[in-house]
Amino acid sequence: QSTPRVWLITGSSSSFGRAMVEEALSNGDIMVATLRKPSVLDDLATKHSPTQPLVIELDVTNEDQVKHVFGRIHVVYNNAFQMFLQELEATSIERARALMDANFWGAVAVSFATVRFFREENPNGLGECSCKY
Repeated sequence: QSTPRVWLITGSSSSFGRAMVEEALSNGDIMVATLRKPSVLDDLATKHSPTQPLVIELDVTNEDQVKHVFGRIHVVYNNAFQMFLQELEATSIERARALMDANFWGAVAVSFATVRFFREENPNGLGECSCKY
């Protein structure tokens, strides 16, 4: 491929998200890496240019933030999630709701924004969406 693709990856801090950031960078693509704690990716700055990847703080449960991360994008890898390990009876309902907000509603918010972007703003209507779930 002659022209690099622009990737938007949510949940870039670890696991599949980080692996996708590193893979796309190694292929010469342009990265927009989003995560709640951007400093987690500081080590990538020593391996790549100061602007690659472009790291943006994003909480997928905040729909306004989600709407504002879209620009010139070719691929969206919707990977943000949270998990915790503990006994069910030790889990507060507030913590369980926060988990659902991130893992379900966060994925929905990014998916809605992706579809809207590819239909309305991407001039060629081209794009790919990859959801982990």
